[in-house]
Formats: sequence, structure tokens, C-alpha cells
Amino acid sequence: PVSSELKGYMEELAKLTDKLSLEVENGGEAPCVKVYREDGSYSGLAFHGVPGGHEFTSFVLGLYNAAGPGQSLDADVREAIGALGKQDLKVLVSLSCTMCPELVTAAQRIAAENDAITAEVYDLNHFPAIRDKYNVMSVPCLVIGDEQISFGKKNMHQILDLLG
Repeated sequence: PVSSELKGYMEELAKLTDKLSLEVENGGEAPCVKVYREDGSYSGLAFHGVPGGHEFTSFVLGLYNAAGPGQSLDADVREAIGALGKQDLKVLVSLSCTMCPELVTAAQRIAAENDAITAEVYDLNHFPAIRDKYNVMSVPCLVIGDEQISFGKKNMHQILDLLG
């Protein structure tokens, strides 16, 4: 049922502008929306669940950032992001969490800027196995490469510090 809801949500969003198109695939971790660039390359941004609640704005900003040039970045931040190697980030959230959007937006901005980084957001309401796998007791939760787990609200500088 949530996959059907997500499909309808994305169809309605795509109708609002000719800048978006929708391609439906079956399989993978459903429900999920992945953001691809105009040239067909994966932006590294995905939302597992339906991006509503406090994450609606984060989702729209993710689209904006993936389309480029996105939200402005200071030169030193852009340089730090560019220097990062491959990183897979999972951002575990609840749509009712008021602290989650800052982490989501920052992680996805980093991923949109560096093709070697992915930032996939999971609404834990629909992915209890992920909540259990990482023993998530509170959100937001940032999982870096399946090993490093960090809880709490974080801005871009704090994420960059964690990514080293």
C-alpha cells in the first residue's frame, strides 16, 4: 500500500513541472524513490518511504540540489566535500521528527555535490528491519558505511567531521 501511495505522490509531483519525469521500477527496497539527473546518472539521493511530514521540504531541496547548482556552498565546504572518497550514508528518520530534516538536507547536499557519495533516507516506520539492524533508539540516526553510527541532529560541518 505504501508503494502505491508513493507512486501516486510522485505522479502528482511530476505533473507540476516538465522538469521532472517518473519511471517506475519493481523490486529493490520498496517503497523507494531514487533521484536521477537529466543525463540519467544516479544523484546518490533516495528516499525510502513517502517523503511527507517534516521531510517534504528536505525532499524538494534534494531535488533542487541534485539538479544543480543547488544551495550555495562556501568554497572551503565545497573543497572538503570534493576531497571525500566513496561514502555510503543512510539517514534514518521519522516523519514526525523536527530534528531530522537538518541532517537529511545536509547529507543529501553532500551527496549531490560529490558523485562518490550516496545519502539514502529511510522512514523507519516502514523499515523496522533497518531499525533493528542498527539498534536505533532515537532519530535522527546517521549510518556511515554500515559501521559508524551517530545519533542526533547534525549540520553539514558535523557530518564532514564524521566523514573525515
